[in-house]
Amino acid sequence: MVPPALAYFAIHTDDIPLARVSVRQCRLYCEVLKTNSGCWKHIVNDEEGPGRKKDEGLWSTSNGWVAAGMCRVLASLRNSRFKDDTRKEQKSLIQKITGILDGAMALDTDPSGLLRNRLDDESWFGEAAGTSLLAATCMRIAVLEPGLGGKYMQWAEEKMKIVLEKFVDRKTGVVSPVVNPKKDEQRTPLEGVSPEAQAFVVLMYAAWRDWVGWRDMGHSGVL
Repeated sequence: MVPPALAYFAIHTDDIPLARVSVRQCRLYCEVLKTNSGCWKHIVNDEEGPGRKKDEGLWSTSNGWVAAGMCRVLASLRNSRFKDDTRKEQKSLIQKITGILDGAMALDTDPSGLLRNRLDDESWFGEAAGTSLLAATCMRIAVLEPGLGGKYMQWAEEKMKIVLEKFVDRKTGVVSPVVNPKKDEQRTPLEGVSPEAQAFVVLMYAAWRDWVGWRDMGHSGVL
């Protein structure tokens, strides 16, 4: 959550060293949290005890936050005067973002068509919030880095269709099943409305809308 704010502030204050710090923060997180699957662990601590929670599971929602956050940093750099001076940093971000997306796609095996709340644990339920945010990130990276767009857009559009047609209530607009964002270890879906999940569905649709607009401007051949 911090790196996007750092990147915004760096652009606002014309501070390229701080822009690079925002990417360095992503790298440092990655060094600690990344797994062989490409997805990231939820929480790591050297020791366990009071105030030292440890959770090495691959939570779909937290991976969505990470991938979307790094995508926001990438977009900030791409749309700033630092674009040419931060090509190395941008490449690093793309590798980390796509690593998470590839990992999530490889673990997309739940019969519901949704990603599981814990991506690598078949005992968890299919969950719409993390699925929506990761799909949104696929759509954003498809515009930011067109050469990657094909497989990510195909997967993301499939996930969006599943979420909107099967898991959004037509009368209320409420999406479910979703994780309880305040109790990530809860083994059953949240009963009620998750503002986070609702926002992720909106982000997914907004990303799709922007991709369609970008495509219709004549970029479809690149994808």
